[in-house]
Amino acid sequence: MRVIIAMLLMLSGYAYADCLSIGDSDQRSYCYAKAGQGSCLSISNSDLRSACYAETGNGSCLSISDSDQRAYCYAKTGHGSCLSISNSDLRSACDAETGNGSCLSISNSDQRAYCYAKTGHGSCLSISNSELRSQCDALKP
Repeated sequence: MRVIIAMLLMLSGYAYADCLSIGDSDQRSYCYAKAGQGSCLSISNSDLRSACYAETGNGSCLSISDSDQRAYCYAKTGHGSCLSISNSDLRSACDAETGNGSCLSISNSDQRAYCYAKTGHGSCLSISNSELRSQCDALKP
């Protein structure tokens, strides 16, 4: 579940072309909320819902229970850094998204490809996980 939340948090800061193809209802709601086409209210995962509220300007990262996700949220909203994130892949993605590193050290190939696509240095085509590819395809740089 942490990986899914991390993937969703990585979406922040982008406009979305089409969230409909995302199978998971929480992920789809998050996508629509980030696109300004829905709310965070229907997200059942409390950490993801809190991150959604923080990233849409309607809350803070404080109530996120997972410390890595909380630090990631603070970094994405400009209120912290990626340094305290203990998961190396999430820390690398955070660094890449905040302009302080690259996606190269992410060990999971799908996550690495997703990171490259998010940062404008690759495409979604090489992502084998269909759910992650749908999230990636929903991004509109």
